[in-house]
Amino acid sequence: MVTIRRVLTSACCTLALSGGVASAQDEVQTFNAFAVMAANGTIIRAAEKQVMIVATLTGPFFIETDEGPIHSGHVTCAASAQVDQATFRLTGNGACTFAAQDGATAWGDWQCAGYELVGCRGPFKLAGGTARLAGVTGEATLTWRPSAHELSRQLDGTTLDSATGILLWRDFKLKGK
Repeated sequence: MVTIRRVLTSACCTLALSGGVASAQDEVQTFNAFAVMAANGTIIRAAEKQVMIVATLTGPFFIETDEGPIHSGHVTCAASAQVDQATFRLTGNGACTFAAQDGATAWGDWQCAGYELVGCRGPFKLAGGTARLAGVTGEATLTWRPSAHELSRQLDGTTLDSATGILLWRDFKLKGK
């Protein structure tokens, strides 16, 4: 019975974000999700031992089910992070837009703290959407884990950073309109 309930809950979450039926009003669905991301940004010196990173992350979005991940659309995030080069501490924030396969969109804001090259973790708040996702809200714990960086120093002193990695949303609680 628990397995059937999990499969049905996962299927409802997938349908809610990927283009199937809209979730019932006031019903909270909980699931885990991830996106395989490509990130492109610029690194600038902000102080003697501090750099600032401004980037865009984009990639396919998947919802985890007992039967494996299900492709549920695409996500694009804007990110701003500061790195203390003395301690390697990283703090960041940004926003993400999810685009379901039927064209419905949802968006939210995030914050995170962690370490340079390791990644960061923090709260994510889903704040609304369009079409069948209009009025949707939710929250999750967001984790960014970079896997590779390609740095290119520019003549003006900035550094371009192309990275790949994974964004994780754990215990994503999605509430319908």
